Parts: sequence; C-alpha cells; structure tokens
Amino acid sequence: METQRFSLDTGEHDRISLIARTIFGVVCIAAAIITTVKMAGSGLLNMNNIAAIVFLGLFGIWLLATGLGLTQRHMTLAGDSIVLKKSAYSPARTIKAADIREIEFSQLRITFTLKTGKIIALQLGLLYRESSLRLMEAVEQFCTSNGIVARGIESDMNNTIHEEN
Repeated sequence: METQRFSLDTGEHDRISLIARTIFGVVCIAAAIITTVKMAGSGLLNMNNIAAIVFLGLFGIWLLATGLGLTQRHMTLAGDSIVLKKSAYSPARTIKAADIREIEFSQLRITFTLKTGKIIALQLGLLYRESSLRLMEAVEQFCTSNGIVARGIESDMNNTIHEEN
C-alpha cells in the first residue's frame, strides 16, 4: 500500500498563503518586540499597551506556526501504520495496525478501537464530503490489507437512508 496523506483541515493550504502567513507572523512578532522596546524606554508602557503588545505577539506566533505547517491536521496511511494529527495543538500520533482491534465507520466519523480498549474517534468535516469519502475508502482499504475488522455504514451509493432528515 502506497503512502496516502489526507488533510483534515477545512481550508486550503497552498504555498503562497503559507509563505504570506509566515512573513506576516514574523512582521507581527517584530512589531511587538520593537513596540515593547520603544514604549519601555519612553515610559509610556501601561496595561492597555501591554495587552495590545501581547495580543500582537501571540497572533504573530500563531501565524508563524500556521505558515510553517505546524498546525495542519492530517491523516497519513502507510503500509501497516496510521499517523493521525486530529487537532492543531496536539502532536501527531502513530497507530500500528497490530494495535488496532477494529475500526468503525459512521456518518462523518471514524472510530479506532485499540486492543488496549482505548478508543480514538476522528470527526470528519461537513464542508468537504468528497475528501471525507476518499478518506473513509482509503481507511477501509487499509483495514482489508492489514486484516483489521471494519464495521459501520455500507459503501452502497444507492442507499440514501442516512441522508434523510
């Protein structure tokens, strides 16, 4: 099985926007540092200015992290392992096929039940249903190639019962 990477983010991350975020993040951090130094030297530093400087600095750090790709959510399927980063704040987690008892599919959700009894749930987005479908099909193929029990919604495109309100 070849390595497949799926983005779990709702937005697109092209190279131009990542570079722009990185540059703007560096500019915000530099502006916060320069403003702090100038205001501290002139004695104009008060709580309102400190709050604005802290906000600008933290916003710059967030933009820099986003521009460097540190906050991107993704799932990578490769051979006998799954690398899952399901939130921007947590580190990526590697799950070996030998550690998985079963994988359950439901509407916009994939649940990994490990042999230790721990359950890892992955919520898929509503905005990009085509990529969610491709991800579910790839995970189903991963289950088949590694002998993992897969349960859940049948992949019958004519069955639209789960679409009704």
